[in-house]
Amino acid sequence: MVGTHSVFLKNSDFYMAHFDFIRECAHRYREGKINMTISPTDTMNDEHYLSAGRSAVDCILKALSATSITSVNRVLDLPCGHGRVLRHLVALFPDAQIDASDLEKDGVAFCEKTFGVRGIVSDPDLTKAPLRGGYDLIWVGSLFTHLRRDITQRWLAHLASLLSDKGIVIATTHGRWCEHIYETVRYISEDKWMKIVSECRASGYGYASYSRQESHRFIDHDYGVSMALPSAITNDIENISGVRIYGYMERGWADHQDVVVYGRPSFDTPWR
Repeated sequence: MVGTHSVFLKNSDFYMAHFDFIRECAHRYREGKINMTISPTDTMNDEHYLSAGRSAVDCILKALSATSITSVNRVLDLPCGHGRVLRHLVALFPDAQIDASDLEKDGVAFCEKTFGVRGIVSDPDLTKAPLRGGYDLIWVGSLFTHLRRDITQRWLAHLASLLSDKGIVIATTHGRWCEHIYETVRYISEDKWMKIVSECRASGYGYASYSRQESHRFIDHDYGVSMALPSAITNDIENISGVRIYGYMERGWADHQDVVVYGRPSFDTPWR
């Protein structure tokens, strides 16, 4: 009984430290000031701009509560754009080293100058981007919503390789809810959308490429719109060695995109 009581006290100390950390993060964010300097070239600036960033913070705090993380020292925002979410990450983790990465050099330069973060120009092949690794938290907002499944699979695994020993990835996808709001949010032309839906129903993941006229961020034929069932995304993460799935939230980000949380340590790490 003495040994059992000792283990209980140790676990109790850990849980208190864990909850205190999350509470402190939320308090700092609530009491802090968001830098609302908006780039004149920020194409995401609309009536949902501020609420999308706040919703990202909500997703992050929920994700942290599912882990054993008691500190966040190194953060990556990918793709950072012109700081829609980044400005909130700076307020949430004011003492962390934050990297902001994107293909758009203008956005990276703006984020570096405005928010005092380390800007990293990415690469069309994410596995070749000069990211330093060791991240405790990686926020990936609306990247996998634009990729073929094979690229998504490869990049999900690559991001896992950039984590610290307790680090997590928080990534968003177009889930099954998106089929219901296509009439309101026209992601892509109707014929391509029907292809996406058909593929998703058949295999759990659908994709179609943008035309040059359909996206201001047109890169090549491997950039478009995807939709994925929760089962497809979690299945692909199951195939990544050394990680565990911490959670899945349908419509978790801004009541629109799904959110998946995965990271270290591995699901099969032995009990101590």
